[in-house]
Amino acid sequence: MRRIFYSKEGKESISAFLEKADIKVKKKFSFLLGLIRNGKPVLCEPYVKHFSIEKYKALYELRMKAGGTMVRVIYCERENGDIIFLYAFYKKDKRDTQKALDYSLKLLELVDENELTEIL
Repeated sequence: MRRIFYSKEGKESISAFLEKADIKVKKKFSFLLGLIRNGKPVLCEPYVKHFSIEKYKALYELRMKAGGTMVRVIYCERENGDIIFLYAFYKKDKRDTQKALDYSLKLLELVDENELTEIL
């Protein structure tokens, strides 16, 4: 079973994002979290996208549509299979993903192993 973490670094942590989110978004996120945690290797589009551009190769995007809004969570996978959620956002424009990727790369550099919080 994979362990899933989030960092408290950055503008808004994943937990703060989810606290403000709609109940439908929370339910969908919880469902997808369960699939990821159980190590389902078949998660692919439309739920998960791995970025193929060299600069972003370490990053993945968890994709969900709930309550009429598109939500994206950028994360990375460690060598041992653990997941670190970096940044969550509502996608409203095509450029939102690009901004989130750049921001997530900065966060990834700042991630301190001691400050990661496990999602239960």
